[in-house]
Amino acid sequence: MGTEDFLRFMGKGASMKACEGLLVVASPEALANIPPSEPAGSKQGFTVFACANEDPIPPEVIAGAQVIVVEVSQASRASLDRLVELGRSAPDVPRIAAIADASVPFVRTLMHEGVADVVALPFQFEEVLDVAARTIELARRQTHADVGLAPVISIIGSTGGTGSTSIATHLAANLCGLVPARSRIALVDLDLQMGNVADYLALPGAGSVSDLLQARERLDEDLLRSIERSAQDGLAVFAAPNRIEPIESVETDQVLRVLTLMRHHYAGLVLDLPPSWTNWSLSAVSMSDLIIMVVELNVNSLRQAKRQIQLFAEVGIAPGKI
Repeated sequence: MGTEDFLRFMGKGASMKACEGLLVVASPEALANIPPSEPAGSKQGFTVFACANEDPIPPEVIAGAQVIVVEVSQASRASLDRLVELGRSAPDVPRIAAIADASVPFVRTLMHEGVADVVALPFQFEEVLDVAARTIELARRQTHADVGLAPVISIIGSTGGTGSTSIATHLAANLCGLVPARSRIALVDLDLQMGNVADYLALPGAGSVSDLLQARERLDEDLLRSIERSAQDGLAVFAAPNRIEPIESVETDQVLRVLTLMRHHYAGLVLDLPPSWTNWSLSAVSMSDLIIMVVELNVNSLRQAKRQIQLFAEVGIAPGKI
């Protein structure tokens, strides 16, 4: 696409307006198919930043971006690390990975890292604009959908055996008395390997959180109701699976989709989280309004608590939530 064709395409109004705030970060070779970006504040609204695919991206370049298309090389761990760091430094800005001849496992890795979409190299700029516009619109809808959602409280043990599950069950049960009639609190056991919330409350049943995570397009309110276990009036329990499952196989997007659906249908969520950290468990904590960390007064527990607080700071979780 030449510059004149590009400007005609951008002149379609709605398409251009939807892509204001687009930042494209790639090597000079990869940017050969993209016209130079316009000055800041122009109607074109997109920015191009040229650098090697392993070089850090200056914060001032990211400032103001609504969506970032960033080149990633599957042959370079440093390139992938840059993408991960970008997600930590700008957690609210969707990332689109630009890759050449990517393998299916690598695309899966990118999705686990939370990228919103993928575009191919060499760039076809119409494709970039289309994907960026859809990503920005989806982010806007998500922001609007999040308004008025039920609050989330995460319970975390600094180490195993601190009593965090006991606190989670008691807290959820007591919160039931604070919500309006016919409203309910959801207690969600996200410790997929060692979770025992259902055992604490003596709630038999076959359905588990794992069924929701695997449902994908079938996920809806009816499935939620079929999986929940009722411990008392006002308390709905979502149990951990009966068998041990690999926690790295869980997709971050699906965890967030499940929790968001629950926030639409329950008055509040209490999450019992695993002591080990993955991208999806960090994402669950990031959506929390309050994080309760259970710590024992011994050296190991205090040390692990300090490390977890440092991790939260690195991913942008406000200290005031803890």
